[in-house]
Amino acid sequence: MDGKIFEKLIEVSECAFFISKPGGEMEITYASKKFYSILQYTKEEFQEKFKNSLMAVILPEEKQKVKNLIARQFAAGGAVNIECRVKRKDGTTAWLSISAKTLLHMSENRFFCSCLDITKSRNNVENMFKAKHEIDVIANSIPGGVLKIRMKDMKILYANDGYYMLSGYSRAEFHINFGDYCDKIIYPADMKMVKSVFGTTVENNGLLGFEHRIVGKTGHTKWLYVNGRKIDDESGEDVYLCVLMDVTSRKSMEAEFEENIRRFKYVSEYLKETMWTYDINNKTFTRSGSLGESFSKENFLRTWDDMPEMLELFHPDDAKIFEKNVKNRIENIGSSRYIYRIRDNSSMFRNVEICAVSVSDNGNDKPDKIYTVTRLVDNAEEISSRLDHEREEISERNKLVNMAKSAQAQAEDNITSLMPYASFMNKAEKILSKRKEKEHYALVCADINEFRKFSHHYGFSISNRILEEFSKTLLNNLAKEGVCSRVDGDYFVLLTKYESHKELLRMMSEMVRARNVAEEEEKDVNIEFGTTTGIYLVQESDCELLEMLEKADMARRSIKGLRGNHYAIYTDDLKSEQFKEEETISEVYDAVRNNDIEICYMPRIKGDREKIVGCKAVPRVQLKDGHVLESDELTRLIERGGKLSSFALATLSTVCCSVGAWKKLGNKIVPFSIEMTASELSIHNVVKKIDDIVVEKNGLEPKDVIIEIQERYLADMTTVLEMAIEKLCGMGYNVVISRFGTDHTAIHSIRKLNVTGIKFHGEYFNEYMTSEKECIILSKTVEMAKSLGLTVTCGGIHTPMHEEFAKKIGCEMFEGDMYYGAVRANVFEKCFLSNL
Repeated sequence: MDGKIFEKLIEVSECAFFISKPGGEMEITYASKKFYSILQYTKEEFQEKFKNSLMAVILPEEKQKVKNLIARQFAAGGAVNIECRVKRKDGTTAWLSISAKTLLHMSENRFFCSCLDITKSRNNVENMFKAKHEIDVIANSIPGGVLKIRMKDMKILYANDGYYMLSGYSRAEFHINFGDYCDKIIYPADMKMVKSVFGTTVENNGLLGFEHRIVGKTGHTKWLYVNGRKIDDESGEDVYLCVLMDVTSRKSMEAEFEENIRRFKYVSEYLKETMWTYDINNKTFTRSGSLGESFSKENFLRTWDDMPEMLELFHPDDAKIFEKNVKNRIENIGSSRYIYRIRDNSSMFRNVEICAVSVSDNGNDKPDKIYTVTRLVDNAEEISSRLDHEREEISERNKLVNMAKSAQAQAEDNITSLMPYASFMNKAEKILSKRKEKEHYALVCADINEFRKFSHHYGFSISNRILEEFSKTLLNNLAKEGVCSRVDGDYFVLLTKYESHKELLRMMSEMVRARNVAEEEEKDVNIEFGTTTGIYLVQESDCELLEMLEKADMARRSIKGLRGNHYAIYTDDLKSEQFKEEETISEVYDAVRNNDIEICYMPRIKGDREKIVGCKAVPRVQLKDGHVLESDELTRLIERGGKLSSFALATLSTVCCSVGAWKKLGNKIVPFSIEMTASELSIHNVVKKIDDIVVEKNGLEPKDVIIEIQERYLADMTTVLEMAIEKLCGMGYNVVISRFGTDHTAIHSIRKLNVTGIKFHGEYFNEYMTSEKECIILSKTVEMAKSLGLTVTCGGIHTPMHEEFAKKIGCEMFEGDMYYGAVRANVFEKCFLSNL
């Protein structure tokens, strides 16, 4: 609801509202104008004279009684209802009826209260005792109902016309239907509470004050406020005289008020929003909302005088813009909206959108308050990448279903001469439906690793030849009866019969061996390709062919991304592991989208540990179960393709933002390295995207960036990857071949590519690789690299043996846990950059 409309509703309400802190003085933190008008004070007068203390205006003789009632009713549970006398500004005494309920507000317990000026009601009740002959006239003149009831059974001894008007019944109808027992129309869910309040009140000989609902004649529900006191009765029984007021409209407003608070709480947490209020006159900040994304859980923050310290949280390029926008809001009524880069708890910069509106409460030209909403926003580049990815991506889980609907499913395969997919499905279903008890069948799903690159980089004649050769391998070794189909692209399905598990494994081994032999014989093509095969062993209870194929496909997906020719057999454990991995990929994808990747920095030294010459950016992602994914685990998931294809770009964007800020703050920076996979370096316009992030957006130079690419990715070098590396080196970026020497392409890589350095990994220097022969080979390799002007680094130095061997073969720079290990961004900035 609009705030101004809500304020008008409060002003026309007969009751007043206020919020107070628990405690002996019940300090008021908010009150409506009605509350102050009841006491005949303005808000400022009340604050100055009583320091917002509610107890300060209650008559001295009633203070202890009120405190006891609050304690007693609070212990009984539910709402707290009290009546007390207060002293007005003009010296007169007024009776207030206060209803309070505790709610968690801004991370603190508060009393949300409504109060009525019941001075007249109290006087009316007392006058009734003084003039019994006028009781009907007086009672019926009171807005609401008047009841005289016997507490033990809630029998009505007297009721005015107002009570029956509240219920909707006439006196006669009420007597006939309910026998003059008022509990008959109490809302069923409130009955237990009403009886509990009655019982407590009688035991304590106290005043009666509470709220409950009744069900009227037409089925409508009304809220009543019951205010009563015990009176003398000739029978000696407990009899109370009560005044009932219709507070339905007030309860509706309270419910809406509470719902607004609840809605704001959940929406702000979901959107990661924080609401800020800046009081211009008092120069104080308050906030509410999603405090978990903020730097502390304090609701009341520093004053404007601390602005210089607050600006240190902003990226240097954004600090002046923020200060200018805030000053404009202080001086002029209006609104502004801007995305700033702000440090989080680990000193990483995150994109935060700040929307600010300055308003005047008094209708002046100058604003009194600034209302602001801040929220974390997705990385803009990641949004674009995500949208492109979502438009192109086809779900692996539905791959079989999508393929079945394609035109190729009905057409004959002109490349491999295999049967159409529709024919395969019909024939496989017939064979499986007629299978005998001791016959064993397996369904197989197979594809060619990174097949798309063959079409893109070598032409369709080569890719068609590869499809033809692979289909022959499948027919000769598995689908000897010809029940095999190329469903779509490089994706094959087949049905095979086997006598025993041992024979099936032999058949699969022969297929892998045949594939390896074929690669050796295809020297004229000079192209190696791997295959991935998933197998499902058909069970006696199986009847749905698509479900069986889906399980075979799940086995295929479980090993997707491995180099060479591999196969996997479906198991129930594999299904759960595959689901867990897909869930992990989704969590990492969300971290990329929400810019929740934590970047740590591993210092790189030269000579001794005091000489810091660079660092390596180490991304980490914390999963919901608390497990933290490190670089190697993340690389394995990235290599699976799909959602995480832009992980390195998102990491680079976060790192460059921090390094760019450090540079503009006057710190001397050192070159930083970041790992990228072959697939990440092969995406469209990757060089331009890298340059935009580094140079255009963050003001860094290409020489400040080192891109590490593992040697194994160069074994299957594509034209696209080679061109990306050449462009990066030509633009001044450092490209280093990491984990150098772990593959047979080491020497060929530095001969063919204009890279700027090589990097060994300490874990490679195990007991089998530190012999004198290995030392000579690697030493000469390092000597050759230096002669070519390449830098030589060794990472992963975890033990003295790693360090000793790395220095022995001539490495110049080192990094690893033996020195400093990976530290958080704020630690790296404070401990290392400040000492350069």
